[in-house]
Amino acid sequence: MKAYKKLHHIASIQGGLFTAKQAESCGYARSNHHYHIKSGNWIKEGWGIYRLAHIPVDEMTSYWKLLLWSCNGKSEPLAAFSHKTALSFYELSDVNPSKVTMTVPKTFQKRSRPFKTLRVCKKDLSKKDVKQFKGLPVTTPLRTLLDIYEEESLSENLMEQAVKEALEKGFIRKSDLKKNPELARYAL
Repeated sequence: MKAYKKLHHIASIQGGLFTAKQAESCGYARSNHHYHIKSGNWIKEGWGIYRLAHIPVDEMTSYWKLLLWSCNGKSEPLAAFSHKTALSFYELSDVNPSKVTMTVPKTFQKRSRPFKTLRVCKKDLSKKDVKQFKGLPVTTPLRTLLDIYEEESLSENLMEQAVKEALEKGFIRKSDLKKNPELARYAL
């Protein structure tokens, strides 16, 4: 019962999901994982990713699934949601991304194939470039705008809207624009 409480706590934070390593750290032997799937307690969601069957899927579950996919061998997520995905989290502009974008370190490698709905960018982010949003690591609004500018992945109108809304909502300051003149032109 103690193992279940630990696992339930982890899964409830992560949209009902957990990794095989997290289950093991709670006290579930790897040899018993198949039993929990077969008995209907766990639902296999991906390579080494499971969901507690009684926790309902919500709007954040799919993001947690992608984040857990990015975990290293110690079940530490290596990715941060970024680019247009981050814009949509912060509700900056009318952007509606067709894929979820995550930024991972340049050295990131994964044997399992990414999901069709995932776009992976490789870039080393500093701790100051990432913040927590509903428990998920997301690039800061400033880092997000700079990354989108560098990629030229947003129309002029949407970029202008995103920068102006970031200023209005207090996500960035005019001093940020002075340090980053490439973005300042969108605030005019």
